[in-house]
Amino acid sequence: MTTYAHDPVASTIVACWPTGDGAVACRAARVPKSLDHSLARRTAKALSALSTHLWATYADQAAHELDPAALAAAVRHPNQPVGDLLRVMEDGCAETAHLLGRIVARAPGRAFRDAVVADVLAETDAVLAADDGVLTGRSAQAVVHPRYDAPAEQLVLAHALLHDDPLGPPAIVTSVEPNPAAVATLRWLRASAALVAERVGHTVPDVVALAEAIGHEDLPVARHVLCTLAGVGEEEVVLDLLQEAVLARQGWFVVCPEHAPDPERGHRAVSTVLDPLDPASSLLDGLVRGLHGCFRVWLDDVVARETPGTEPRVAGAARTAALRLRYADEVRRSVRAGR
Repeated sequence: MTTYAHDPVASTIVACWPTGDGAVACRAARVPKSLDHSLARRTAKALSALSTHLWATYADQAAHELDPAALAAAVRHPNQPVGDLLRVMEDGCAETAHLLGRIVARAPGRAFRDAVVADVLAETDAVLAADDGVLTGRSAQAVVHPRYDAPAEQLVLAHALLHDDPLGPPAIVTSVEPNPAAVATLRWLRASAALVAERVGHTVPDVVALAEAIGHEDLPVARHVLCTLAGVGEEEVVLDLLQEAVLARQGWFVVCPEHAPDPERGHRAVSTVLDPLDPASSLLDGLVRGLHGCFRVWLDDVVARETPGTEPRVAGAARTAALRLRYADEVRRSVRAGR
């Protein structure tokens, strides 16, 4: 979602949205000098709430129901107050737009209201563009809103990016919807793990353990998808992981139960390996870290086998770059072979 804030020094409402590899900010509206700061903050709060509702329609695949003209009209000509004005998060897009309109109506002149309306339309257009698969500009924030399907065209794009760079190109987290990006990345991770396991003569779980040891890091996502969920289809794995994280964020799952669950009584303790507050990014980050972990194990084995015993078994920068290209070719063949 786009988060808004009032900058009292610059007398502006500032909009900030995520892009997958950071955040972008811009001025949404200039605040009249005579407008009370509390009203400016309430304007920012209502804009943030409206953005939350708009992107929720995207995540629920209901963006086609949005009516930009109706939302703009609600801000320009709001209805009368109904209920608790502060409970904007419980209202839908239309009522939040009306609430926003009632707030900006108290500002002098029309410039502030017109700027707010323009920003509402820009945010709505971004949601609609993302729904059409265009993830540029303001629509790029769609990469942090997972949906429950993996469109074929997005999968093709994700696989093309991974084919160009099997270690996970930056664009995989900024240019592709999170569900198909994760599905494709998991496919390449499994192929990479199988390739490396065959080379080092160990099982895939051993490869994960070696990657963690060599890199001195924990790889919970890679371990979960490669070991615990081995044999489960990529799309099913991704959907289940994202759903678990979303439900965990809503408090449906006990992540750390004090007592062991009792299956005979129908108890089930479910945890998530993802960050419930940012499941899409944490899933992709975990998968890409798994890709790099597989490469570390492969590189360590190649250097150990192919470096004469009298030479230091450490690959220099130039050789590492060459071996990376060689590894990428081997992974591409592994993916084509359907491992």
